This record gives sequence, C-alpha cells and structure tokens, in this order.
Amino acid sequence: MNHSNLVHKREKLYFSLLVAASVLVLILGVVLTVASFGLFLWIIGTIVSLSLFTHWIQIGYIRTNGVKVTARQFTELHDMVQRVGADMGIRLLPDVYILQAGGVLNAFATRFFQKNMVILYSDVVELTRTGQTKEVEFVIAHELAHIRRNHVQKQWVILLGSIIPFLGSAYSRACEYTCDRMAAHYIQDFGAAKRALTVLAIGGPLAKEVNEFDYLYEASRENGFIAKYSELLSTHPTLPKRIASIATSAGEENVPVFKTAGYVKASIISMVLLTVIGNGAIIALLVMSDDLTEIVSAGMTEDFGDDWALEWEEPIQELTYNNASYEEIEAELLNGADVNVQDEYGETPLHNLFYNDEVDEETVQLLLDNGADVTLENDSGMTPIDTARDWGHGPELIELMESYE
Repeated sequence: MNHSNLVHKREKLYFSLLVAASVLVLILGVVLTVASFGLFLWIIGTIVSLSLFTHWIQIGYIRTNGVKVTARQFTELHDMVQRVGADMGIRLLPDVYILQAGGVLNAFATRFFQKNMVILYSDVVELTRTGQTKEVEFVIAHELAHIRRNHVQKQWVILLGSIIPFLGSAYSRACEYTCDRMAAHYIQDFGAAKRALTVLAIGGPLAKEVNEFDYLYEASRENGFIAKYSELLSTHPTLPKRIASIATSAGEENVPVFKTAGYVKASIISMVLLTVIGNGAIIALLVMSDDLTEIVSAGMTEDFGDDWALEWEEPIQELTYNNASYEEIEAELLNGADVNVQDEYGETPLHNLFYNDEVDEETVQLLLDNGADVTLENDSGMTPIDTARDWGHGPELIELMESYE
C-alpha cells in the first residue's frame, strides 16, 4: 500500500542526515575509545545501558498494570485497531494497552525487543463514551502510522546522530506530520483529525467550543525568540501547526501561515556549524597525535583484527546489502547460494537489496528467476514488497514482485 505521498517532505532528508551524523559520531567514538584505553566506551555503554534499563522498567509497568485491549476486553476498540491496521497494511499488529495517566490526553507507540506496542491513556479512550469515536480512531491511526513507518526502530539507528543540535527533534517533528497525514487519510475524516488535535490541546468537552481559525491565527503570531526555540527543541510540532498542516492537506483555503523569524534560523545554522567544526577539530587533534597514531596502529593490527568488519551468515546477503553488481550476485547464485536464506533479523537477500537507494531491475529479476520468495516476512512482519515500498522504490519494481506472489 503506497503512502509515499503522505510522507512529510523533510522526513527522509533529516533521517539521511542523522544516519550520516551517527556514522561520524561512531567514528569519533572509536577514536576516543582507543585514545582513552576504553574509558569512553565504558562511559557511553553505561549511559546506554541505563537508558535501556529505564525503558524496560517502564514497559514492565505498562504490561503489568495497564489493561490489554483484546477481542474480549474493549471489543470495539480492538476492532478499530484491527480495521485501521489492516487498511494500513500492517501485517503484525501491536499489542494495545490502556493506562491511567491522571487526566493526561495522550498516546504513544513503543517497542519491546521484537514486539511493537501502543499505549492509550484512559482519558483518550473515554472520548468514545462522549461520541468522539472518530477522534479516538485518529489517535490510534496516528500511533499505528509510527509503526507502519518503522519510526521506533529507526530511532536506534540515528541515536548517536541526535547529539547534533535541533536535528533529532526536527526529524521527530517531521515524523509526527507524516503520521498525522497518514492517520487523516486512513480514517477519511479531516475534520475529526483536526478535532482530535484540538482535544489534545484543551480536552474533549471544551474542544467543541474552540474557534479553529482564531486558535490557529493567534498561535501563528507567537513567533518570538523564546516561543520558536521552545518549539525547535520539542520532538512534536505545536498542535496549531499540526492542525494547520492537516487543513492544508485537505485543500482548505484561508489557513493561517506559520513563519520562523530569520534570526532564529541563523542561530540554528550557527549552532550546527559550530558543533560540526568542534567535532572535526577534536578528531583532527586526536588523529594528528603521534601517541594516538601508534595506539590505533597497534590496536587495529593486534587487538581488533577482523572484528571491525561486518559479519554475514552467507555471502549473498552481503552482496545484496552492498548492492553488488549483477555479475557478482549471479556468480554466487551459480555457486549454489540459497536465494531465500534469512539472517538473524529474518531478512532475505531480496529484503537486503531494497535497503539501497538505487536498485537494478535486472538484479531483482535475477533473484526472482532463481526462486526468491516475495512473501517471506522479516522479524518486523515485512515482506520484500513492503520494504521496497517503505524505501520509496518505483512502481515498476513493486509490480514486478507482485507478479511473483
């Protein structure tokens, strides 16, 4: 199910920048680890371990105290999740829990090992009791959109790059816009989508009294330094901006325009540049150090050895992941390679091939002709066709694989 037209125009750009930044930070981390004889790695490992432990404790609390939505528990809500999830093409639907949060209107998606979860705060669910069922459906569709776009898994990929000022939060805000658009599209009710966001701002009963245009107009005038910096540091766009974005997507006219002052943009650019220059200077100083050069040389030849290279279970997986030539992949297949071998994540060579931006159609045809199964799912429940769609590959490749279902 193609939803590329619903993806915010900057989501992929920010993700690419974060991946690049993560690689640079990883290189810097390796250099600092060697220079500090492992101390830097110990510090970072401790921070990551504590973060994971805190996350697991939170998940444990939810699973032991929240009420799980099932076919027998909150049946209407369960049916709603099943229907919206099926429309979005999510093969492996998440567990949904309802949790009391002291009057807070919110919901979020998360992941525990290989299992996706959606948590709905009880006050959101209670909106169905006051006739605001479509609004609740939007909230659910929004969280399912996060899962459909693999936003939770991608957070681990870009974790290191998020130290760049404003970049991580900018990507998160773009993801929120994407999920708003997808949710509004799949519930087929832009009015309910806007009302749902208004409910998050002021509550269910009062939301009915809000003048939407006046709300957006007054918010659009808040473009001072403090207001903008507060927004830029936030992982979510302001609710008025999200409402305006949905209104614009729906083709509405006379929607208030939100603008960022030039001096705020200039300060952001300056902050990013200073961070990049600072990190570059640190790397340069460390690399130019004679002592470090000796340590790195010794470490690479004696201590690390081949551990720096990625390890693959089968050569064909590495070839497809690295987008090798048609001839190299053909030679491996002629050598008896299993075209449907799955790695520890359930990825087949066909899955791995579509993680590249440019894919040769003849290479895809080669794998298909040699028996590549387009229906095999990875651990996230995605087939090669789903992966190709998510990575924005053209309809020709999609149609080609669909012909082999």
